[in-house]
Amino acid sequence: MNQISPRLARVLKEVEAWPADRQDAAAEILERMHTLATTPYKLTEEERADIEDALAEADRGEFATDAEVAATFKRHGL
Repeated sequence: MNQISPRLARVLKEVEAWPADRQDAAAEILERMHTLATTPYKLTEEERADIEDALAEADRGEFATDAEVAATFKRHGL
């Protein structure tokens, strides 16, 4: 089992001196982080459709050309 890191232990000790409303706000942030880390992501129907469309394009061999990829990188400063 993991132990709490020294840094987090120190911060939590400091948080004990905060007003209750700020402690609750900090707890909410940690709860959200925990949920994101432990709950599988559920795709929306739109996301699922987009992925299925992209897979179908790949199955048909429809890929961006090297020139198209280079142009996209250049447009975004990469």
